[in-house]
Amino acid sequence: MEKNQGFIVTIEDMNEDGAGVGRMDGFIWFIKDTVIGDVVRAKAMKVKKTYGFARLTEVLEPAPGRVEPRCPVARQCGGCQLQAMSYQEQLKFKERKVLNHLMRIGKFSRDEIPMLPIMGMENPWRYRNKAQFPFGKNKEGRIITGFYAGRTHDIIENEDCLLGVEENREILEIIKEFMKENGIQPTTSGNIRAGETCPDPERISHRRAHGLPGD
Repeated sequence: MEKNQGFIVTIEDMNEDGAGVGRMDGFIWFIKDTVIGDVVRAKAMKVKKTYGFARLTEVLEPAPGRVEPRCPVARQCGGCQLQAMSYQEQLKFKERKVLNHLMRIGKFSRDEIPMLPIMGMENPWRYRNKAQFPFGKNKEGRIITGFYAGRTHDIIENEDCLLGVEENREILEIIKEFMKENGIQPTTSGNIRAGETCPDPERISHRRAHGLPGD
């Protein structure tokens, strides 16, 4: 198999980072954005002696646990690896991950682990009250903020992460306006120090009422 060569594979497992794992003739492929049970078409990106990394190009047969990600930039953004998987399947994946760590790293046998079923949330969205957002500029020179694409420092513009609280949008808009009004530019590396949001709605309303952009 050579770089950029296409192939079809069935996803049999997922690694610790949430990438799908497929096997062909003893060779292992790691393919991001796939789900256990998917049959996919992929393109080889990096090929090692016994394993390689590939890019998903088409889902030929979706797994029963596959869903459409709610976030429009879920695939580009490096923040969420499991949005293509139903929440119930995510819980099973995380439960297996903890169990495997206890057995592989902790050297416990399965019988020694009195593990109850994982407890999920009623609504698995909008639960993070703290986040870090890098700021930079897009190709048109406009100040943007969001999250880094996986394994890069390229900012994927997104001011409304669905895992974060809704107040984040207003906070980020205040910061961007403050930068514009005061001529604050991202550094030559493309970023200013990441903004941390831990919203207090009453505090936001108070400062805006007094014409203050932030702390």
